[in-house]
Amino acid sequence: MNITVSNWSQSLANELLNYLTGKLRCRHTAEELTHDTYIRLQQATEQAQVENVRGMAFRIATNLLIDHQRKAKTREQYICDDALDIASDTVADPTMCPERSLENQRFVLAVRKAMNQLPLDARTALILHGVEGLTYAEIATRLGVSKGQVAKLLAIAMHHCTSQLD
Repeated sequence: MNITVSNWSQSLANELLNYLTGKLRCRHTAEELTHDTYIRLQQATEQAQVENVRGMAFRIATNLLIDHQRKAKTREQYICDDALDIASDTVADPTMCPERSLENQRFVLAVRKAMNQLPLDARTALILHGVEGLTYAEIATRLGVSKGQVAKLLAIAMHHCTSQLD
């Protein structure tokens, strides 16, 4: 049975969209993954008989969700590393005495360690605000959360980093 518009009901699409939105907290990304689910489900039904279309749709959506989260985590890790590399380049001063330079290198490593321990949302909010200079509203839009939640994420990040650096 091939997936067509008649098999792919609006209720199934809405169920998947609600499921993915709940997991991602970003409706836009959830819409993209729902669309990708439809395409992959259509390809799967062209290759083989699918008995439980709804179950297969949720399995595909879950796999796409896992892939998306892995990619986001990797991407955020690189953003964090790049931001800290920029910071370490900024801190380095050729006229600085070796002791001070070593102290700065240790500080950057401690910041990197503290940042890597943060939850992904808190680390992302801190980088977007502190490095990229985005406002709370811009961060809220990017993360799909409220401005109040952005404030909480930044407070968590700042508290954690300062406690790790003391």
